[in-house]
Amino acid sequence: MPQEVIQVSVRNPAIKILLILLLLVAGVWSYFVVRWYVGNTLAEYFNPAEGNLDVARTATSLAPNDPLTHWRVAQVSQRNLPLDQQAQSVAEYEKAVSLSPYDYRYWMSLGTAHEQAGDPVRAEQALKRAVALAPAYAYPQWYLGNLFLRTARYDEAFAELRRASEADPDFQPQLFNLVWEVYSDDPEAVKKSLGPDSNVRANFALYLLGRKRVEDGLRLWDSMSAPEKYANKGAGDEMIKELTKDYRFRDALHVWNDISSEKYRAEVGQVFAGGFEEAVEYGPNTIFGWQVKNIPQMQIAIDPARGHEGKRSLRIVFQVRSNFQGELALQLVPVEPQTQYDFECYVSTDKLETGAPPQIQILDATSNGELALSPTAPGGTSHWSRVNLSFKTGERTEAVLLKIVRVSCATKDMPVCPIYGSVWYDDFSIKRRN
Repeated sequence: MPQEVIQVSVRNPAIKILLILLLLVAGVWSYFVVRWYVGNTLAEYFNPAEGNLDVARTATSLAPNDPLTHWRVAQVSQRNLPLDQQAQSVAEYEKAVSLSPYDYRYWMSLGTAHEQAGDPVRAEQALKRAVALAPAYAYPQWYLGNLFLRTARYDEAFAELRRASEADPDFQPQLFNLVWEVYSDDPEAVKKSLGPDSNVRANFALYLLGRKRVEDGLRLWDSMSAPEKYANKGAGDEMIKELTKDYRFRDALHVWNDISSEKYRAEVGQVFAGGFEEAVEYGPNTIFGWQVKNIPQMQIAIDPARGHEGKRSLRIVFQVRSNFQGELALQLVPVEPQTQYDFECYVSTDKLETGAPPQIQILDATSNGELALSPTAPGGTSHWSRVNLSFKTGERTEAVLLKIVRVSCATKDMPVCPIYGSVWYDDFSIKRRN
């Protein structure tokens, strides 16, 4: 389809003047747009921590109606000018706020500047405005909470700080530091400051353990209900690690039972799952249960078809052609201090060939000192035989380590100590001697 070409005659003086005016308007508009763009770009990529005040002011002169340029000048002024000249930074923040009244960042900065200039009333007003504009953001609430804290309005302070830590979990350790700094001698005030959230209380209990305030941490943990403790298993697991690291095994057992299901509950003076009849986990997460090792050329598993009295037992199959020494399986067993115990278990073998069969070792979990060591498992093939030992716990002993171990038989002349065949263990128990 043919297109029509419209020709405009510029010989008409009126049209010439109109075109010239349009060009002038476009030129002026382009000039101001370019100025604003240059000023805004300077402000956007300007680093207040390292920037020069003259550069920031240049950006403002190029884009005087851009709130970002005034914000940058205010930031540099606040960092570099002495306290008696902070009115300049406040004025620039107020200009930024007037140009962009719905940007929480400008109100938040204005609030901190007012506080630095010694005007907490106007600082509070500005920070509350920032919180209202961005209720889901952590920083306005954090700054407002700190303002309240510095003016000794503790209830309001911790309410804001708590909300900030809920919005951003990275603030939680700082919240805990502040709570402890203010209320370390007032447990009830601590609980009030933390609020009703059980997750916060559980994490604060863990925080106290990290500060070696174990009794305070456990007291706070025990103030929670049973469902709350169970719901905070992650914090409980970390508490158990802290407690066992400090050899407080009885306290660790207490927390373990709080967060474990009924079939994983452990008791003082009892081997957990000693008969291997229960379908439970055998791994590093069961602190008071069996922890089996994953070792090349060796298989450790539950045998569902062979047991001493029940149907199941622990079976270890060896195909180790080189050297291996160390623990094969272990369990942390809570015990009473200064107490005599009798231990027993049962062992069976099939085609076991080695110069160093496995054996049972019992160690003091606090001192790592050996309390008892059994004879090695019988070589060849054997039916169930009883292993019995006796040991006495020390004055500070709260738990023993029950281990199945192997000591290498390698020597300088014979550096290789292989082991082949199978070993079964079952019916582990300890009994307190009357």
